[in-house]
Amino acid sequence: MSDRPMSSLGTEMREVTFPDQSRGIILVQAGTPQAEADEMAARVWAELPKG
Repeated sequence: MSDRPMSSLGTEMREVTFPDQSRGIILVQAGTPQAEADEMAARVWAELPKG
């Protein structure tokens, strides 16, 4: 069994690294590769308002 936290809805919490090297947690579909989770986090980070 995976040691990743998973909900009954088929999602997992993943620790990710944002482009500024900060770390965070995002919710992804269960089975999503870590590299894809990091890419998702980078897209969200890029869309955040600056300032």
